[in-house]
This record gives sequence, structure tokens and C-alpha cells, in this order.
Amino acid sequence: MANSDNVIRAGLTPKLRDIPNLISNLTYTASPPSKHVVEPKLKNSSVSVSVSQPSVSTLYDPPIPEFSVIQVKLPSGGKEGHDDIGGPSIAIITEGKGKVSWGRGGVESLDIGLGDVFFVGAGTRVEFEASGVEELVVYRAFIEIGEGDG
Repeated sequence: MANSDNVIRAGLTPKLRDIPNLISNLTYTASPPSKHVVEPKLKNSSVSVSVSQPSVSTLYDPPIPEFSVIQVKLPSGGKEGHDDIGGPSIAIITEGKGKVSWGRGGVESLDIGLGDVFFVGAGTRVEFEASGVEELVVYRAFIEIGEGDG
């Protein structure tokens, strides 16, 4: 659900449940599932990937301004850098282990593994590196904040 003050509750809450309003807002027109699928892209102009191998990052950019997600899948020993993004991001490790580096020349780093979550500040370039025998899988949700944005 995108940011909104307009919530229509239908159940599983002790708060007001507005069933008539919920029903009046539903659509009953069938459509194929493909209509609702966000097609992934290898990258876009605002998320630049710098690697010597083909990109292992996939961008999921839904048609909403609230956020986008990058999926990083690195084979053991693989590395991939992401140029800075104009807004903050949060990442979660869903498979494997490795390291994330940041700062000028990647001088600061953090060992990461399954279940770890970390924050990346706006304007920070990061590099992911997989270690161990399995691939490293990271999901990084972010928002782009440009000039004139709050």
C-alpha cells in the first residue's frame, strides 16, 4: 500500500470497519495477472552499476513514487558496485554471506549474512562482495529524492 491517510478497514481490527465504503471502491473487472506484474529492468539511468561482468542487479521500479527495489544476486567471489542514489535505502540479505563496502575507495565495510538488514544513506556509493560457497542475494529498497522533493 502506498502512503495514504485514506484507509478503509474491512476486518481483523477493533477499529471502525466500513464494509459499504469498501465494496463501493472495489472493481469487479477481471484482468490477466500480467497487468499487475512489475517488469524488471537490468538498470536505469539513476541507478548505475559498475562491474566488469554483466550486471547481476535487477531493478523493480513500480509506477509509484514511494520506492523501488534492486535485487542483487552475486555468485561466490563476485563483486558489484552501485553508484550513489539520491535518497536513503534499506537492504536485507536473503541468502548467503559477504561484505558491503562504502566510503571513498570502499574503506569502510560490514560483514553481512542471511537475515541482516542495514541502512544506506543518500549519496553513498556501495559495493557488494559475495563470500562462502553460495550466492549472495540482497534486496535494496530505495527512494530517489531530487531537487524540489521534500
